[in-house]
Amino acid sequence: METRVAVVIPCFNYGKHIEEAVQSVLNQDIKTEMLVLDDGSTESGTLRVLEGLRERGLMVCRQSNTGLPGARNAGIEKTSSEFIVCLDADDTIEPSYCSSCLNVLLSRPEVGFVYTSTRVFGRKNKVWSNVSYSGLHLLAENYIPSSAMFRRKIWRDTGGFSEEMRTGYEDWDFWLSAAEADWSGYHVPELLFNYRKHDRNMLQSSNDSRKELKRILRQRHGKSYSSANILKLALSELPALPRVSLAVLKQLINYGS
Repeated sequence: METRVAVVIPCFNYGKHIEEAVQSVLNQDIKTEMLVLDDGSTESGTLRVLEGLRERGLMVCRQSNTGLPGARNAGIEKTSSEFIVCLDADDTIEPSYCSSCLNVLLSRPEVGFVYTSTRVFGRKNKVWSNVSYSGLHLLAENYIPSSAMFRRKIWRDTGGFSEEMRTGYEDWDFWLSAAEADWSGYHVPELLFNYRKHDRNMLQSSNDSRKELKRILRQRHGKSYSSANILKLALSELPALPRVSLAVLKQLINYGS
């Protein structure tokens, strides 16, 4: 059976969770190419778990620590499949995740990345990312999970995940780059991605860090945040406007001023 999807799992000291992530990929209802990228883990427990995965015949590669964007890029580089999923080592996907996303990409050539609704579990339990795609909404906030399946062509043409975003928002930056290359996103309204909420993780950085990361995003994507582009999106996505409040729309316009 031809393998169309590569699942890359970066891991840095997440040995206590990665076996669940790996098993969720092995449980997929289509054949996948899976690679675990050890991004310089230092915990002895994690190293033992990773060695155990190697002994099972799974592909595990090790490199010096580069951070999440660099680890994703390195893992993708070592795979060959046309479509990519980057799965964090503490998260899991449901058995039909890859096939559901792949079917969309195969049937809709204008779509560059596909995401599903998300079940948040752990410290908090809720449903997230349960909204259809909107380029305007994407400028306001990142509602697309990092696990979204995307075309290798996008990764290649945009230069991959920016290591300038090592402290966070690297996935948001990547989706914006895809949108700037005229690719659309697509939402599958099924709970097929499971995001583990910890006491501390990259999404829970300080307000000051978020402000700085957003400043970098606006700087890197100046054309997208221009008043002209925001107005263009607002006019073309009128049905999506109820999701983006007038206050947020005004804020976006101020970004582009």
